[in-house]
Amino acid sequence: MKQFKYSARDVKGKVVTGEVEARDAESVTDILHDRGLIVVSIKEGMGIDFEKLAEINIGGVPMKEKVVFMRQMSTMVGAGLPLTRALEIMVQQAGNPFFKRVLKEVLASVQSGRSLSDSFRAQDEIYDEVTLNLIEAGEESGNLETILERLATELEEKNSLTSKLKSAMIYPIIILVVIVVVVVLMMMVLIPSMATIYSDFGAELPWVTRVLMGMSDFFLNFWWAVLVVLAILIIGGKYYLDSPKGKRNWDKLVLKIPVIGGIITKMQLSQFTRILALLLGSGLSIIKALELTASSLSNSMFRDTITEAKAEVEKGGALALPIARSEYFPLLVSSMIAVGEETGEIDSVLTKVSEYYKEEVDVATTNMASVLEPVFLIIMGLAIGFIALGVYMPMFQLSSAIG
Repeated sequence: MKQFKYSARDVKGKVVTGEVEARDAESVTDILHDRGLIVVSIKEGMGIDFEKLAEINIGGVPMKEKVVFMRQMSTMVGAGLPLTRALEIMVQQAGNPFFKRVLKEVLASVQSGRSLSDSFRAQDEIYDEVTLNLIEAGEESGNLETILERLATELEEKNSLTSKLKSAMIYPIIILVVIVVVVVLMMMVLIPSMATIYSDFGAELPWVTRVLMGMSDFFLNFWWAVLVVLAILIIGGKYYLDSPKGKRNWDKLVLKIPVIGGIITKMQLSQFTRILALLLGSGLSIIKALELTASSLSNSMFRDTITEAKAEVEKGGALALPIARSEYFPLLVSSMIAVGEETGEIDSVLTKVSEYYKEEVDVATTNMASVLEPVFLIIMGLAIGFIALGVYMPMFQLSSAIG
């Protein structure tokens, strides 16, 4: 089969371009005629298609592209533009080659009569189920403009929380890398040279120095074994964490880590309240909203709690009760949900709780570096101090003996 590029006109005279695989140009003509198109030109694709190479998806569609798409689509739909015309404009403006191709396929799907949500569902891993269900709710209620605007805000909030956590972790990670590099260099370079000098004196060395020399000899002679063990630990750890049991145990453990566990808890609470409020405010049933909210949470402990709450709500129970029983949800959340259920304004109450935890995450991530910095500096100081002690203690002994 060969790749052909074609240009044709539809029944309204509009130019349609695209690509199709076929045996020859005559087969392409038959395919286009079956689609109700009038052929203008057909060219066989030759050599390397650099446009296709540019469309290779590495790292996914940038979040900025997704947010801009939502906001501009909301503006154009609100201004009264037909959905197909709005998509045509977005195809022309898309900066990411892969996203441009996706939008072209979505446009073709919408032109064929499918809904916007179903068209995006056919594209792998562009938008999650929460986003797609919200778009579907907006299409069914005729409120697509508002939904798209809310989704743009939701994507920005989600990206902001993730970026703040990553930014807070950069400095501690840099310090940790520096510690490892300094220790390795000392073990591989400094200690061996000092060991050669001390061996010439034939004196008994302090235990600290003997320990360092033993560690240095091990690293120099069995560095390959260290790398093999590290590789096994990394691969085995990834395999374990990818299993349901491993993921659950890790999610439970990480919540107990000082500082980091508190930030992750607040991030999960902020995401839970924000997404549930968005889904309920868009007209979805509480059962469907809880199902989608649970699937959007990254931590198994919180996801399992919401799944159990959904099962209880299906039986006619209140949402606040299973939330209150969970050790991972603070009393504030269950109390506010109870108030929302009593007043019938649960979505607005959840929005306020989400804003509170968003501010809590902002404060926690800002303070995270200042809390972890002294801890890592102490660790680095102890490691370097231990090595320095092992290096200089023999010098002091030798100078005392000579004196």
